[in-house]
Amino acid sequence: MNGDPLILLFLLYNLFNMTLTLLLLNDHQIIKLVHSLISLTFLVSAIWLFYRSLFGYYKNRVYTFLDKLLSYSFIVNLYLQLIFGLLLLAYPASEQGLVGQDIAMKMVAKRFWPIEHIVLMLFALFIANLGLIFSFNSSSDREKHRKVLIYYSIAIGMIILSLGSTYLV
Repeated sequence: MNGDPLILLFLLYNLFNMTLTLLLLNDHQIIKLVHSLISLTFLVSAIWLFYRSLFGYYKNRVYTFLDKLLSYSFIVNLYLQLIFGLLLLAYPASEQGLVGQDIAMKMVAKRFWPIEHIVLMLFALFIANLGLIFSFNSSSDREKHRKVLIYYSIAIGMIILSLGSTYLV
């Protein structure tokens, strides 16, 4: 319990260093690759968290430190996705390479899905944060699993919806 602020401080410090390094490199492909790798780690933590919450709720299991760690991992991955997604939005690319914002805004496909994707991802991040807060304020372990299951499932659904808008347009 006492190490939670230190873990968050460590994660934020490393996030700052990684972001600064990527900004200095200014390479769109590296940012996109990191964004994709974070997506994969998010997918693993989301599936694992969903599984543990589902069985934790229905089998009335104890809400353990691993459940708490997975909840933090879910949120941290979403924040990392937000940061790298905003970096990708700030440095739009076309097939020929990097383009400016004025040219990117004239490309309808390049303008439409990033805005819709970002809005849905922000709502998913907000819902997930609510789930984290409400689950930690719950008194029973079963109720904690229930809150995580409900709120994080809604967030995952919104993320899937935003990815559909990204790849189906």
